[in-house]
Amino acid sequence: MDQMTDRTGLNLAELLDCVQDAPEEGKFEVARRIFSDPAIFELEMRNIFESTWVYLAHESQIPNVHDFVAARIGLKPVLVTRGDNGQVHAFLNSCSHRGAELTASKRGNKRTLTCPYHGWVYDSSGRCVNIDAEPRGGYPDYFAGLSHDLARVKVSVYRGFIFGSLNDAVPPIEQYLGGSAAVIDAMADQSPDGLELLRGAVRYTCKANWKMQLENIDGYHFFPVHTSYIGLILERQKKADNAIKTIDPTQMASLPGGSYQFENGHSMDWGLMPNGDDRPLGFQRERITREFGPDKARWMIDAVRNLVVFPNLLIMDQSSSTVRIVHPVSVDETLVEVYCVAPKGEPQAARERRLRQFEDFLGPAGLATPDDQAVMEACQRGFKASKRPYLQGHFRGMTHLTPGADDNARALGLSPQFSGSDIDDETFTHTQYRQWLRLMTAAD
Repeated sequence: MDQMTDRTGLNLAELLDCVQDAPEEGKFEVARRIFSDPAIFELEMRNIFESTWVYLAHESQIPNVHDFVAARIGLKPVLVTRGDNGQVHAFLNSCSHRGAELTASKRGNKRTLTCPYHGWVYDSSGRCVNIDAEPRGGYPDYFAGLSHDLARVKVSVYRGFIFGSLNDAVPPIEQYLGGSAAVIDAMADQSPDGLELLRGAVRYTCKANWKMQLENIDGYHFFPVHTSYIGLILERQKKADNAIKTIDPTQMASLPGGSYQFENGHSMDWGLMPNGDDRPLGFQRERITREFGPDKARWMIDAVRNLVVFPNLLIMDQSSSTVRIVHPVSVDETLVEVYCVAPKGEPQAARERRLRQFEDFLGPAGLATPDDQAVMEACQRGFKASKRPYLQGHFRGMTHLTPGADDNARALGLSPQFSGSDIDDETFTHTQYRQWLRLMTAAD
C-alpha cells in the first residue's frame, strides 16, 4: 500500500491508528470505524479476503465426480467441484464471455455447466469445452490465442475442509493454519472416516459487520444474551423426559475454561462442561478414550470448543457441532451459513441427539441465533452513536494472559502464541485484529 493513500482514500497512518496494540501499557483498543466505514470494508475485500486463504466448503458436500457446491471469496462467487479424476477444483463462478454466473444452484451434479446467457460450456474442472457458434463466429486470431477457461482459484484441503485463495503466493495451508490445525484434528479424529456436513443449512442475513461474527464466540455474552435459553434448560432439567439434554451452563461457570491465540488471526475459547455424556460424542466415550487416551478424550467429549479460522470460518463444538461460514455483503450486512457437522458412522442415537441439539440452539427455530443477531445489530447501530473513537471491548482477560502454552495446551499438544485462563475473556480477539492490521497495511 502506498505510504500516503490507496485507491479507497485511506492512508497508512489512519489504518495503523485503527488498532491500538500496546499490551505493555495494558492497552488493546479497536476503532469503531472499522465496523462502519465503507472505504475500510472495500479494502478488507481486497487485502484480506482476496489475499489469504478463505474457507470454501467441505469435501463431504462434493462426494461424487462432477458434484459442485457454490461458495464465495469475499464478494466474488465461486464454484467448488470434483473433476473427472476425483480432484477438487475451484474457480470463479463467472463465464469468460460476458461474466454471467454459470449456475444459481447451491449444489448439484453436472458433467458440464452451460452459461445461461450465450451457451458457452465448461466441464467440471473449469475447462471451456464449447463456444456456441464458434466456427461461424468470425473470431479474430487474437481471440483464438486466449484461454477461455474459467478463472481458477488456488485450492488446498485440510482434513476435509476446503480452502481457496485468489493469491497464488499464499503459504501452504498447514503453515497458514498453524496451531489451530490441532483443534481441527480433534474434530476430524472423532471418526476414523472423518467428518460430514449434514444436509439442510441454516442461512440468514445479519445487519452487522462481518467481524462481529468472529467476536461472538466469547463466553462473556452468554448469560446476558441467552437468558431465555438458560431458563428453558433449567425447566427441562426438572422433567424426567428431557430428551435433548443440552449443556448445563449454570455449572459450567465453576469449571475450568480459557482461550488460545494462534498465529495468522486464528483463535478459540474452551470450557469444560458437567454433562459430557449427554453430548453426541459421549455415546463413544469408551472408543475415544481407548484410541486417544483420557486427556484428549476429555478434551474431545467434555470440552466446549469454539474455533475461529480467520477470516471466515467458525468450527463450534458446543450445543451440537457446527460449521459456520461468514460471508461479507456490505459494511453493515453479513450472510451467515450454518451446518451441523458430524463424525461419519456415529451411532444412530448419537446422530438423532446431535440433530435435536442443533435445532434447539442453532437451527432456524432455535433460541441462540435470534438473540445473537439482535445484539450484534444493536452494536452496529451503536457504532455511530458515540464520540469515543475506540471500543473498550478487548480488555477483559489481559491480566490472565500467559505467553505460549498453558498446562492444558501442553497436555493436548496445542501450541498457541498466548493462553488465557477464563472462557469469558475477550483477549482471543487480539490475534484476529493483529492479523487484520497486518493484511490491511500490507504493500500491494
